[in-house]
Amino acid sequence: MRNAGVGADARNVVVALTFSAVLGGVVGGMSLTDTISAFEGGLGGGATIALSYAMLGTFAVAISRSGITDLLAQSMIKKLNGKENETASSALKYAVLVALGLMAISSQNVIPVHIAFIPIAIPPLLHVFAKLKLDRRLVACVLTFGLSPLTWCCRSVLAVSS
Repeated sequence: MRNAGVGADARNVVVALTFSAVLGGVVGGMSLTDTISAFEGGLGGGATIALSYAMLGTFAVAISRSGITDLLAQSMIKKLNGKENETASSALKYAVLVALGLMAISSQNVIPVHIAFIPIAIPPLLHVFAKLKLDRRLVACVLTFGLSPLTWCCRSVLAVSS
């Protein structure tokens, strides 16, 4: 997450700004809903989106520093070390690719985090990719496919069905 474009100091300022605005509104007698509406209304045109991405980046850093993703990758590596079987390795390889594809699709439709999951999920899995002899270009293709064409197809289907 070091190269996310927003430095740690900027994220701290955004978090402090958001919490202080909410706290000030609530202490001032406004409801939480009114406070958030007033805060968003006071932001400039693109500032709401910028604030959302900065908060999302802060959340991504918190998740990555918690060690959850490293723990998941280590458990996969332990399973790999015990199984040098070609069939088990292929099954795990396809499971990883399907899971990444589903994460990419759901990041657009189910949980609107866009591409913020990539710096959380991918770096801990690089060792898993090497262990599985999984080509990183294939992983990039799966992520791209999940983030673009299939996403627009899913949105079109959802729009037509509703």
